[in-house]
Amino acid sequence: MLRIKIYRSPVLSGIIISAFMLLLLPADTLAAPTGSLIGFIYGSDMKTPVINAVVKIRNVDNGQEYVSTPTDASGYYKLDKVAEGKYILGIAAPDGEYNFPYIMVLKGGEIGKLSLALKAGSASGLGQETVEPTKKERVSFFKTPVGVAVLMVATTLALYGTFKLLEGKEEASPSKK
Repeated sequence: MLRIKIYRSPVLSGIIISAFMLLLLPADTLAAPTGSLIGFIYGSDMKTPVINAVVKIRNVDNGQEYVSTPTDASGYYKLDKVAEGKYILGIAAPDGEYNFPYIMVLKGGEIGKLSLALKAGSASGLGQETVEPTKKERVSFFKTPVGVAVLMVATTLALYGTFKLLEGKEEASPSKK
């Protein structure tokens, strides 16, 4: 008797269905993918590391800017959690400002490697522009076509069962005629 009253509660049914859907669609899967940019900054001789240079990139589409920490003794810089997109690059070094004249594309889940030599009036690439994928990101099952179909069927069955329970006329079974 108690069992029948619990299952016939429309509020409880709604809460259970909502909780089920929230568990299947975690919030972290909705976040935009991010990438990283790493490399070294060298002087005009292409060998001497530049210390305390700051690498800045700006998104061409929305103007969002990312700034690296100052380069270390080896000239190493790193930009983390950069949104996927097209960027232009500039470098603020102790001896002046440098602009990189090209548009670069950063992809989510990948690490772009770009080492630069600073020359008067320009910044030149050292031919080390490679993109290496990080560990392969697992795509959520529920973002695949099969996962979406499973969600749709589960939601339909849950709503049908709730409807039949609220009707109260017969057992809530989609297979029973």
